[in-house]
Amino acid sequence: MTTLPKGPTNSILVNMQGLMDPIGYTLRMRERYGDPMSLPKMDGKPVLATGSVEGLRAVFAVPPEALDQMLSKSFTAAMGESSLFSLSGARHTAMRRLLMPPFHGQHMRLYGKQICDLTLQHSRDLKPGLELVAQDLMQTISLQTIIHLVFGVTAPAEAARLEKLLEDLRKSFSLGLTVTLMIPWLRREFRGFGPWARRQHAIRNLRSFLDPELARRRADPAERTDILSLLLEARQEDGTALSDQEIFEQLHTLLFAGHTTTAGALTWVLYFLGNAPAVLRRLQDELTALGADPDPEALAKAPYLEAVCNETLRLRPPSPGVGRKLNAPMQIAGCELPAGAGVFAQIIWAHHDPAVFPESAVFRPERFLERTYSPFEFLPFGGGNRRCIGAAFALYEMKLILGTLLRRYSFELASKKPVRVGLQGMPGAPVRVIVR
Repeated sequence: MTTLPKGPTNSILVNMQGLMDPIGYTLRMRERYGDPMSLPKMDGKPVLATGSVEGLRAVFAVPPEALDQMLSKSFTAAMGESSLFSLSGARHTAMRRLLMPPFHGQHMRLYGKQICDLTLQHSRDLKPGLELVAQDLMQTISLQTIIHLVFGVTAPAEAARLEKLLEDLRKSFSLGLTVTLMIPWLRREFRGFGPWARRQHAIRNLRSFLDPELARRRADPAERTDILSLLLEARQEDGTALSDQEIFEQLHTLLFAGHTTTAGALTWVLYFLGNAPAVLRRLQDELTALGADPDPEALAKAPYLEAVCNETLRLRPPSPGVGRKLNAPMQIAGCELPAGAGVFAQIIWAHHDPAVFPESAVFRPERFLERTYSPFEFLPFGGGNRRCIGAAFALYEMKLILGTLLRRYSFELASKKPVRVGLQGMPGAPVRVIVR
């Protein structure tokens, strides 16, 4: 197809509606234009959107050098030049190989008991009848996991200081900052005011905590298992260590990709379970059958718990889609695209394909017990060589936190009013729950 398909042409409207209603707007666009469709041009080059199995296979089953990150300049401005989000080609492959060990295999399983213990510690004040905001509970547990497992900070005073710094950094990622990243001339501090200034202030404060910590650990290289210490020990192919700047930018990336997204996914689980009492009963029956104090690996292997997590990630993936830039001409979804063109892999379209997921709008975890899905049908963490490096860790963390909580409590929705998706995939309104 040399003539590209139709699609929306107003880039401002597409970006703003995509930010305000990422799933609903994206699905409405598929209804209107079909799959594939065109998106507004970038740098004068066409951009194609597709969520079909064939289209996603064409995007993700290609050599790493065939594609680059779309919007790499915005990612560099937000996360730094050495962030995994910013790198491409051989540098991206090398950094990914360096960062991968802590998030897989035995390294990951070392963290299991800590995740369960932190969940217990930060849920011990829950009492029957208490009403709370689910996001607040999940943000707290997710953040404590990062403080202990990623940064390796356990001393109460230092952990409290780091918690405040990380919360300030999280809150600095706002709708205003997202707009600022799209418009380069807004990336100014304006005498300390505005979203860019708040972001830079939060980054400087975190660096003031991290730099002395890095110096202290280099001077006293005790054996530790936290991810920060593993990054200090890591060596690149030429034998050199990562610089302080590189370590900070990777930690910044992990915080962005692994804190709010995990808390959001956990909140959505409680929301969906609150609307599906039969699913909750079946899940709690499975958890009860594991015994009084199950091993973390028993929780991680519980099939219905994993199905509940996967069904939540199907309906509420951390990102509704991912963008790639073509380094050479390619044919995708029947369309001939030139080098420099963009392609947007619509994850949410794939997850709502009625041929793959019948009654796709219904929360039904059983579908993940009935069949296995290919990486071009179910891909909540993206695909190809840029698939989220922490995907296995995120699912592991979700299962342990939920398994620990739901063996002890039920969470009833205080309101049945539907909640839409907001910025960064989080619920767009507080999900208020009552502890039972």
